[in-house]
Amino acid sequence: MKRLLVFVTAISALAPAAGAQQYQRRATFMNGGGPDRGKCTIEVVVDGAAEIDIRGDQGTIRNLSGQPAQWRRFECTGPLPANPAGFRFAGVDGRGRQVLMREPRNGSPAVVRIEDPQGGSEGYTFDLFWGGGYERNQPPPSLPPPPPPSRRFTVEQAVATCQDAVRQQARFRARRVEFRETRIDDNPGRNDWVIGVVDTARGYNSPEEHMRFSCSVNFDTGQVRSVDLQPMGGGGYGRGNERAALDNCQTAVADRMQRDGYGRIEFPSIRVDDQPGRNDWVVGTVRAERGRGSDIFNFSCSVNLRDGSVRSVDVTRR
Repeated sequence: MKRLLVFVTAISALAPAAGAQQYQRRATFMNGGGPDRGKCTIEVVVDGAAEIDIRGDQGTIRNLSGQPAQWRRFECTGPLPANPAGFRFAGVDGRGRQVLMREPRNGSPAVVRIEDPQGGSEGYTFDLFWGGGYERNQPPPSLPPPPPPSRRFTVEQAVATCQDAVRQQARFRARRVEFRETRIDDNPGRNDWVIGVVDTARGYNSPEEHMRFSCSVNFDTGQVRSVDLQPMGGGGYGRGNERAALDNCQTAVADRMQRDGYGRIEFPSIRVDDQPGRNDWVVGTVRAERGRGSDIFNFSCSVNLRDGSVRSVDVTRR
């Protein structure tokens, strides 16, 4: 009888560990960020429900139901601080529900729960941002002022609403939809438009199709007035060549800044120009320090998107 009791007790102690499926991964670090700000991008595949814990540069998936969740991507500009100021969560892609369950505080991880109620697995992407760190005994920074009363919908809500509309339209032709870039159009008279680039594919092993999209959004009601989804032109260059053009432009700009005596070079933004007739240009902003001060510059590179080479570079102080 005593042996049986010991055996049952041992099985009971092991049962929770056996039922909890956990999959860990360490972050891959990328350029960007700074000593008091940063970003992590997490991409997983979920069929059922799962929670993702992020602490420092360590990530853990806890499978709650359904098939085992899988890591696809875990990229950060630096480790997530223990007490990040200005912490923000943004769901980027996925057909189900993504919820921030807990913010990272006093060493506890950020916890995001993903629920995928439909049959079959789905890819989910979310971002974690932070704007600075503070000591445990110091109060967190004050919240930003509320948006103007005339614009009741925030930029984040408009982006999410546009992405939902694009995802719904794209699923008529594709099973997989992944957003590469989404932003508010910064051209005069276009501040109520959300634009970006999305990759679509009929299946996970099918070739990708790169498409540009635009949504006209009513910021007072959150209603999407119209959605336009068009294949990208440019002679059939691939995503890898566009990435090479972005990297080569960034390197060329950094070399120019270093020749001019600047250090601590950071790139707050860089993208392929989406203006008509400007699809072979990469534009963005760069911040650099010289002496005791720092300056911000706008830059542009004329590039060949077929092979990623840089034809010319222009850097102008703001």
